[in-house]
Amino acid sequence: MRKILIISCLLLPSIVWAGNGQQDLYWYGLIPAIVSILLAILTKQVLVSLFVGVTTGSIINYLTTNSDSYFFGIDKVFDRYLLNSITDKGHASVILFSLLIAGSIHLIAKMGAFNGLVFWLSKYAKSKRSALLITYFMGFFVFFDDYANTLVVGNTMRKITDKFKISREKLAFIVDATAAPIASIAFVSTWIGYEVELIGDGLQNSPIAGVDNAYGVFLNSIGYSFYPILILVFILILILSKKDFGPMLKFEKFTVPKQSKTDEENKVVSPVLAVIPILVLLFTTIFGIYITGDEGGGVVNAIQTGDCYKGLIWGSSACFVLSFSISLFLRNKLSNTINWVLEGMKDLFSALVILILAWALNSNLEDLQLGKYLGGIITQSNLSFEMMPALVFVLSGITAFSTGSSFSTMGILIPIVVAICSEFLNHDFSDLTILYASIASVLSGAVMGDHCSPISDTTVLSSMATGCNHINHVNSQLTYCLLIGVVSLVFIVINSVLHINVVLTYIIAFLVIYLIIRLFGK
Repeated sequence: MRKILIISCLLLPSIVWAGNGQQDLYWYGLIPAIVSILLAILTKQVLVSLFVGVTTGSIINYLTTNSDSYFFGIDKVFDRYLLNSITDKGHASVILFSLLIAGSIHLIAKMGAFNGLVFWLSKYAKSKRSALLITYFMGFFVFFDDYANTLVVGNTMRKITDKFKISREKLAFIVDATAAPIASIAFVSTWIGYEVELIGDGLQNSPIAGVDNAYGVFLNSIGYSFYPILILVFILILILSKKDFGPMLKFEKFTVPKQSKTDEENKVVSPVLAVIPILVLLFTTIFGIYITGDEGGGVVNAIQTGDCYKGLIWGSSACFVLSFSISLFLRNKLSNTINWVLEGMKDLFSALVILILAWALNSNLEDLQLGKYLGGIITQSNLSFEMMPALVFVLSGITAFSTGSSFSTMGILIPIVVAICSEFLNHDFSDLTILYASIASVLSGAVMGDHCSPISDTTVLSSMATGCNHINHVNSQLTYCLLIGVVSLVFIVINSVLHINVVLTYIIAFLVIYLIIRLFGK
């Protein structure tokens, strides 16, 4: 019942708006999103829940648009949504590099390199806290892309955190809750190129006096990205205090340490043989993103405009070839090496099916124009300009939670936010901080909603990379992310409405987070 109330509170503003005669805003796009999310939480059967959501949305699309279908829209589930999810170039890239990385990581583990890495890191990871700190700061090292961050850190640290009886749920939370926040506020990342492009398009269509540099707008907005910054501080305080609360505390209390069972798992070789393939993965990926971007604008611009999918495929394939070669160099049998690779890839099958279904649902929600409906709430609201950042944060969170996509949320809301801000700034206001805070709130809300959503691709990837049950990951993470979401909303209002200095606002927010952990953590 508690879970139903939480979900209902998240979606209540949209449902209320749906009853106010806004039929032209396609409120019925909420139905498949709500069906999928509630079924997933209540039944804990993600595959069935997503499939039912896609089917429901396809039938609604057939009934409302009279689309060409022979079986009331059900046939479109397979020949349109699922098929397009697999054949989309970006999606196929994610599947390919996920399989290559999974095969490489499993191969490195089987030939004993990860055992060597564990022994090496044991010099520094001598406790649960130090193991979690290493995991946390590794997230900062892989700052340039959230997918790469999730897959590299999750797969690398899983064996080490198992040794210290750290739950897979805790590992999945740290991996998930550091990947997108770091990538979203880094000066250079695959996220930033997309966001700067959206801001630039918005400024071109709705110019604002004295504002003509999209990257400058982004840089000024970083200081107002409350959720990404506060969730990173929250994780650090949580680790240092060695405390947890809510569902995460239960998972941490009853974690059973994993034991090695096979001869291969007990092999130990030099940790260098694990580190080198991972470094090759990282640097080849960065090089691939850089070389496919616009080099004329410098390194930063090249990485922002580069093809992250191509970079990730180059990096994962280089890692795979190197790992395969190392295994043969160590005189492992060719048949064993191939079997180890296939075992690692096979372990991803159920997670990839969830990912494909999540993409299919996102495509269906786009057809139902759910984003247009949620974006319309902003354009038709009558709130004061100072409340824009708070309103945008809430709507962005709802959109990302409903659709499971941060990028589509930013694509929907950033142009709308820029257009609304231009109306105010060119007529009644001259304070650009509300513009910066509103842009930051789109990003912050998108990251928060993505963290909370069981149908988010990055949430699925985090479960997949850490070997965590997906529903357990969502349930254990939800309390923490919603808590920081509420704290972020409060301090967004304090900063924008009460005009409290942003540095002072953060200091107070850090103290509040510390007190919450001190009071409720065990």
